[in-house]
Amino acid sequence: MRKLYLDCASTTKVHPEIYNAYIKLLADEYYNVDALYDDATKVKSMMEKSRDAIAKMLNIKSDEIIFTSGSSEANSTAIKGVALKYQSVGKHIITSAYEHASVLNAMQQLENDFGFEVTYLKPNKQGIISVEMVKNVIKDNTILVSIMHVNNEIGAINPVEQIAHYVKYNSKAFMHVDETQAIGKLPINLKDIDLASISAHKIEGLKGSGILVKKKHVNLLPLINGGQQEQNLRGGTSNSLVNILFAKTLRIAFENQLKYHEKMIELHDHLLAMLKNIPQITINSLEPSVPSIINISCSSLTSEVMLNALNARGIMVSALSTCHSKMNTSHVLESLGYDYQRIIHSLRISFDYHTTIDDLDYFIKNLKEIINIYD
Repeated sequence: MRKLYLDCASTTKVHPEIYNAYIKLLADEYYNVDALYDDATKVKSMMEKSRDAIAKMLNIKSDEIIFTSGSSEANSTAIKGVALKYQSVGKHIITSAYEHASVLNAMQQLENDFGFEVTYLKPNKQGIISVEMVKNVIKDNTILVSIMHVNNEIGAINPVEQIAHYVKYNSKAFMHVDETQAIGKLPINLKDIDLASISAHKIEGLKGSGILVKKKHVNLLPLINGGQQEQNLRGGTSNSLVNILFAKTLRIAFENQLKYHEKMIELHDHLLAMLKNIPQITINSLEPSVPSIINISCSSLTSEVMLNALNARGIMVSALSTCHSKMNTSHVLESLGYDYQRIIHSLRISFDYHTTIDDLDYFIKNLKEIINIYD
């Protein structure tokens, strides 16, 4: 059976350069970077060179890079770290209603267990969180604004640079941005952003690998106590090998972003045009959005039935964010005001530069056949 993977917003295949480098490092460089003998200090040096390279690519300082296990940890560290550190200054936080689960669950914990007030902004008719929306709710006791750059279910692009600029010069709040779905797809400018989360496995890197960008003027209460690792913010033996490879992962992602930008647009436009010609399909994604994510609803089949039917033919897509896959409905589509039937019939199709026009044609062929069976 032909296998077709169209769930790249969930995770990506590891790039051959990363895979081969990791296998070699696993065999030869297994030392604890906090040890004092020469072989360990060599690995420590490699990890710090990676940190330096990441900082240069992101146009920030090396000591503003905190290695993490991925964006979920980075999001929790940024949000709870700021909230608990600065709660004497204020206990109001602003976020969006369609953030990733790691952000929303952190916010709910701060509300339920620590008495914070959280304002959840719903996206506008274009599916985005605007600067005006933030302006309307920011207060004197607001200490944090956390808005994702690209939504992981519909691909909506938020004007995070503009929001960050407003927050920086018109409040005492810090600005956190979840860059997970934006990195490698859009230009990233962290000039006015205080904290940012990035994960490697969305850009052909290793799972369990990520960073938190934390500008020097931001103080955090650590969530993981232990040794002195990562500026005393993340205790525990460093996962040095994946940290070493994060720089290579980021470099490859940026190179491919430039190289394959036009191809991604071509794939998006081709798939969108074919989907619009199927009467039972409604497009849920709005503009502006990244070309690699298209969210749809099929009136004939629920998400579960469609997923199983496609899976039986070797085609892998998703419904909801993968982190929410056990839930009944999508909070993202709910935030857009879509009705229940539209939501429970939704699918997310996401691809990368390895995807071909033939792959998309094959998907559409099978989608039509399945709809004809159930319609």
